[in-house]
Amino acid sequence: MTSNHIECDCNLAWIYDYNYRWFFSDLQCKEKSTNLLTNFTQLRRHELCAWQPVQCPRKCVCFTKSKLLHINCTGAQLSAMKVLPRPEQVLLTTSLLDISNNRHTVLPLRTTFGYANVSQLYAANNQITNISLLELPTDLTVLDLRNNRLKSLCADFLRVFLNESTKLQLLYLSANPWICDCASHKLLYTVRAHRHRIPDVEQLRCDNKPNVTLLTASLSELCQVEDNVKRYQYVIAAITTAALIIIIFLLIIVFFFKYNLQVKIWLYGHKILRCCVREYELDENKMFDAFISYAHQEADFVNHILLPQLEQGEPPFRVCTHERNWLAGAYIPEQIMESVEQSRRTIIVLSQHFIESEWARMEFRTAHQCSLNEGRARIIMIKYGEIINSELLDKELKAYLDMNTYLDWQDARFCDKLRYAMPHKVGRKPNTDMLEVNGRFYVMGQFEMNRLRDENA
Repeated sequence: MTSNHIECDCNLAWIYDYNYRWFFSDLQCKEKSTNLLTNFTQLRRHELCAWQPVQCPRKCVCFTKSKLLHINCTGAQLSAMKVLPRPEQVLLTTSLLDISNNRHTVLPLRTTFGYANVSQLYAANNQITNISLLELPTDLTVLDLRNNRLKSLCADFLRVFLNESTKLQLLYLSANPWICDCASHKLLYTVRAHRHRIPDVEQLRCDNKPNVTLLTASLSELCQVEDNVKRYQYVIAAITTAALIIIIFLLIIVFFFKYNLQVKIWLYGHKILRCCVREYELDENKMFDAFISYAHQEADFVNHILLPQLEQGEPPFRVCTHERNWLAGAYIPEQIMESVEQSRRTIIVLSQHFIESEWARMEFRTAHQCSLNEGRARIIMIKYGEIINSELLDKELKAYLDMNTYLDWQDARFCDKLRYAMPHKVGRKPNTDMLEVNGRFYVMGQFEMNRLRDENA
């Protein structure tokens, strides 16, 4: 190659590796700037390639050494390393990044410009607590994480950089507060399997186990202690749950026996477990089988036709009427309420006089509201005579007639239908002959008193 004029630029930088330039002692090169011929051996490398590193982060030093682009960012802020110089600028392929002796808690993201070319990463003496795959270049050969705050390594890091990869040659992990327990078994197994890649493996100590290292920690003992703790916690939880179930069960039993009737009414009204609740159970404490609501003009029909059908048939029913069972001078709305609530059915004798009577309509509204509250059909409607002026019908009564059927007293099977609509007796005990109103008892009429006397004779 003697007597050839070679152009001096960065393309000849490889000649300085391993002192190749001494093989070309007679070579002359022509500088671009001056076009002067210069003996090649007289040129230094920085003169051959007058490269000034571009994109070098602030407070960092960038230079080439040993086929690596060195990026020394000791003391630099992580926020300043948004862009790193690329080794291609100096005809190199990989970089060395040194961010040691800082206070970084995380590593740069993999998306950082120029970070993918880093093959050696030195991050010792920082405050890093966790390592993510998104923070590591894929072609790492050296990784230094000494003297940080690592307690464990994620399973993805162990799998990608140790178990599956052959690129990572050196991994430094000492002076970190490693936690040795049953959950860290993957870390312990991996460290022992790849100890040849971890030069300081014998210095990896368990922070929660004095004088125990990751190489000497016994997995069987660690897991046994944790299993005992879990077993103890399981037993405590099981005992606590069983005690709570028993207490709740006992409270339900006490509540049920104390509020037996109220519970049954609520269940029946909400259509829950109706197969286990019978209507006669809900009404066993009621004093009357029926309360007849009628206008006083229909007293003859009630006393001579309706009452005999109910009281003298088989089985006989106990009937409450305002003529016989109400106390003269007592508060009427109060007696209406008690008569409806203490009767298993409310029989409405619907006539023109009924819809014209304010008290009769109040009796219907009370009975209707009671039926709605309990979710049961308690009203038996008997149509008596013709309704001439239907405009006087209340909205509630008119809606009820539109939605429900009623009995016509002129029906040939009126008596059978009426007795079928009444509550079916199932071994009920005879009731008292008193109508209770707010703690006061009103004596029944003489007719019932005579009948009770005949029954007891």
